[in-house]
Amino acid sequence: MELDATVGIIGAGPIGLEMAASLKEAGISYIQFDKGQIAQTIFDFPPETRFFSSSERIGIAGIPIHTVDQQKCSRENYLAYLRMVAESYHLKVNSYEEVTSIEKTGEGFNLETQSTKGKHSYHVRYLILATGGLNAPRHLEVPGEELPHVSTKMEDPHQYFQKQVVIVGGKNSAVEGAIRLFHAGVHVTMIVRRGEFDADTIKYWLLPELLGRIKKGQIVCHYNSQVKEIHPDRVTTDTNQDIPCDFVIKAIGFKAEMDLFQKLGVTLSADTNSPQHDSETMETDVSGVYALGTVIAGTQEKFKIYIENTHQHVGKILASLCQKLQISEPAIFWVKKRFRTTTHLEE
Repeated sequence: MELDATVGIIGAGPIGLEMAASLKEAGISYIQFDKGQIAQTIFDFPPETRFFSSSERIGIAGIPIHTVDQQKCSRENYLAYLRMVAESYHLKVNSYEEVTSIEKTGEGFNLETQSTKGKHSYHVRYLILATGGLNAPRHLEVPGEELPHVSTKMEDPHQYFQKQVVIVGGKNSAVEGAIRLFHAGVHVTMIVRRGEFDADTIKYWLLPELLGRIKKGQIVCHYNSQVKEIHPDRVTTDTNQDIPCDFVIKAIGFKAEMDLFQKLGVTLSADTNSPQHDSETMETDVSGVYALGTVIAGTQEKFKIYIENTHQHVGKILASLCQKLQISEPAIFWVKKRFRTTTHLEE
């Protein structure tokens, strides 16, 4: 069967785009898919969310990030930056085209996709899965979770002005959401299943303000509590408290969708669904299939794998592909700079 491209990349987040840029620089043909828009997971962040990582750590493909205020990147800054990188490298992404089926053949992989224009078929020799670890929302598994005033993320704070909003969760998204809603004139109540916030994981500039607001009674927090049921006008906890609400935001995180790995027969760990792979090449235990980016950790309970410490995957995969294709590995400066490097998480 004739190849449509040498490499198929599924997923167009930051590291997926960096991989595409490296393949283009190396002269290796590729085709890239995403079931949403490029960086869809980041697009789904609440407006004006700021990254924990500094800008130089989340920059890709050798192009630096500059922000107007010299502060850490916001969601909007980063999306504009990624669009610019894609245009600078003339990267073509088949966005809004979901890969629905994968079949391994003797010489590669057959892909079936679905887009707004219908079904399509492709054949590639190698496959890189860069589907990320935050593409499916977690659920509370309680009655009322499907009600229309319940959402998995905070929308623009203006939407909640002078309303009673219950935020479920105690990590960064919940903390940042509570503070921003408070400043937008919202009556905020938090439901946190633990007895305190984890100072090691909450953004250091957020936690002091949150604790101060709670102490002053400006934000209400119910510790050691879980949601038992959601009603149209209130939330009932397992401690039998009824908390009035107009909106409920489930800031309880996301999980990785590993369906494509499963369809290919890649071995997944029992605890996090992380794919088995060679740490030197990023190739999984299915020949010709590579894992790229945060997806290598599956669903993370406590985050250790981020954009900033997966850049090196690009160099490892590129080196492996060049070896398989028996071509010279190109000296791409930004790939070499990050190949096998450490990050502050490992220092």
